[in-house]
Amino acid sequence: FAALAAVEGREIIKGLSDVTPLQGDGETITTASGLQYRDVLVGKAGSAPLPGYIIGLRAVVKIGDQIIYETAAGEKPVAFKYGQRPFQNVICEGVEEGIKGMKVGGKRVLEVPANLAPPGVELPPGVPITYEIELSEVLSGYF
Repeated sequence: FAALAAVEGREIIKGLSDVTPLQGDGETITTASGLQYRDVLVGKAGSAPLPGYIIGLRAVVKIGDQIIYETAAGEKPVAFKYGQRPFQNVICEGVEEGIKGMKVGGKRVLEVPANLAPPGVELPPGVPITYEIELSEVLSGYF
């Protein structure tokens, strides 16, 4: 019995320390604002962002098939203080709403409607701006 308990205990600890993202279910969620999102990977590391936290993310931003912004491989992630949107041409209201509940390692596709898009971005009728987001860090503040 003791050996079984030791094995089970190790498995439980391993499960708690495993932060490998899980495959998303592919379900598209539509919020009250019209934002649509789909989890590709569900992160398990750390906590979800709260207002004032420092967020780091990688992104591919598209209108239709045209890529308008992409975080290059090896490049530092886009970092900003959640709730303040200093780079409104990239981080818009739709992105902030779309990353709610995400954890580090998570990947999510956001379909951002015109009412939540960056200021000054002209979207063709019925065409959302698409963000492929990977959350790379969530910090409770600068140290």
